[in-house]
Amino acid sequence: MELTTRRLLLRPLRDEDAHAIALGANNLNVSRNLTRVKHPYTIEDAREFLASTLNSDSRSRVRAITFKCAPEELIGIISYEVMASVQFEFGYWLNESCWGMRLMSEAAGAMVHHAFAVDGVAALNAGYHTDNPNSGRILHRLGFADTGTVKEECLAQGKAVDCMRLRLTYENWLVQKESRAA
Repeated sequence: MELTTRRLLLRPLRDEDAHAIALGANNLNVSRNLTRVKHPYTIEDAREFLASTLNSDSRSRVRAITFKCAPEELIGIISYEVMASVQFEFGYWLNESCWGMRLMSEAAGAMVHHAFAVDGVAALNAGYHTDNPNSGRILHRLGFADTGTVKEECLAQGKAVDCMRLRLTYENWLVQKESRAA
């Protein structure tokens, strides 16, 4: 499955993405906002990540974020993954050089639409570190609602950090989609 937006192509990951993944995720400004990514992050870590996506639940979707004009150059990753038998976790990261361009809003909107309209996902769960309000704004614009603050281990920071947990159900997404169309 490939998704296109005005500026982006969201495509399946490839083995040759390992270098770009390692380069992007090894930036502490990126990895400090992710719970499951350590720092430093090596090419071997990227290869292990790529291998794990091949063995993940078939309902999970993990995609490279690229510009349509440069589809070989990964600039981030976006996903919704089965974390428990029926729980989908939505997440993403983007190279720091691409921050401030509203690219993640564009990519996230396409992935959320695909999750609900095509894959029939009932609900998406997400989270963001409370000291990363930009990620929170992206999720709130998509319709995610706060469900509470929890402490989660952040591998890159080597400590537990405050995370806001959120949820978006199919029903709430549909209501918002219809109100935007009106």
